[in-house]
Amino acid sequence: MDLGHKPWAVPQIRPLGVPQKRKPLLIGLIALAVVVLFTVAAIAKPVTVIVGGKKSEYLTVRQNVGEFLDHANLNIFPEDLVVPGRQALIQRGMTITVQRSVPVNISLDGHQMALRILGNTVGQAITGAEHKFGFSLKQSDEVVPGRDSSLRPNLTIVIRTAVPITITADGKTRHIEIAPRTVADVLTKENIKVGLNDLITPSLDTMVSTKTAIKVVRVTQKTTTVESHIPYQVVAKPGDFPVGMPDQVLAAGEEGLSRQVVKLTLADGVVAKRQILSQRIVRKPVDEVVAQGAQTTISRGGNIINFKRAITVRATAYSEPGGSTSLGVPVHRGVVAVDPNVIPYYSSLWIDGYGMGSALDTGGAIRGRSIDLYFDNAEDARNWGVRYVTVYLR
Repeated sequence: MDLGHKPWAVPQIRPLGVPQKRKPLLIGLIALAVVVLFTVAAIAKPVTVIVGGKKSEYLTVRQNVGEFLDHANLNIFPEDLVVPGRQALIQRGMTITVQRSVPVNISLDGHQMALRILGNTVGQAITGAEHKFGFSLKQSDEVVPGRDSSLRPNLTIVIRTAVPITITADGKTRHIEIAPRTVADVLTKENIKVGLNDLITPSLDTMVSTKTAIKVVRVTQKTTTVESHIPYQVVAKPGDFPVGMPDQVLAAGEEGLSRQVVKLTLADGVVAKRQILSQRIVRKPVDEVVAQGAQTTISRGGNIINFKRAITVRATAYSEPGGSTSLGVPVHRGVVAVDPNVIPYYSSLWIDGYGMGSALDTGGAIRGRSIDLYFDNAEDARNWGVRYVTVYLR
């Protein structure tokens, strides 16, 4: 019996058929794949990889750690630390730990270098760079950021090598090594304070280089009161005594007194400039009045004797009948031995207490204002003895 159309009936779906000739080939491929999968599963080894603290699980058929990492697309760098080492054989259940190296940039006196470093501090990065690029730093070389600073990826480390310089300040000279910078920065770094008036050479904006000599001259100013003596003048008047005799003081002189207010500029404690701000006379000087010998004639025994000058001398006496003077003149009364530097030879003399004489002799003991008078007999010489007399040079 025909039931007719039944909308609720589910149509029968027939699967696409596989040609009878290909069924054996498909079955063979499936079987091969199953064999391969079971083979791989049988020989593959599970490993755990920890990279930068992140853990991942892998199956690998590689023989050693290095081969596994090369094919695992983990971006492992030669500078990274791998534990166990890259040559270690893969073991089931092995844990491989990778400590990432850090990329850093180094600027050494303007020369740029890039490297990866396995470490945590700037100091470790510098050590690695020294080994890789063949340079060596001194402790005085400047590193920014500091050697103890932590590393971070792509950090730029700036290194400026120190140069030897000298600093002279406050009476001391220091020899130091410092990275190139301006004179002002050097003084700040060395805790040398500079005053507004201090003299700095070279100038503060000068960049230091090898053997630069920095000098700081401390300039200070102070105001002080200075008293100074004003010398008195000597006023001479003619005196009633022979020319050549010592002056006679008629009225003593007295120095005056000046008082100044002075502004002193000192460079390292030494006066470099004086500026007189004010000045006044506290006491005026008083002139000294002296009498100077003016007589050129004397009267002796009723005779007038003219002379050029007079001096006081120490007079001794001698007697050597028949002898001759140092000038070859026969000795006689009136011969006077003199020091020719005081009384010239052949001078005509008048000696008080002796009379007329001539400078015709000298002697080893006659020095300065001394004379030796000749007497014709020894008794007269002894009676003369030693006297201080006035000699008039005619």
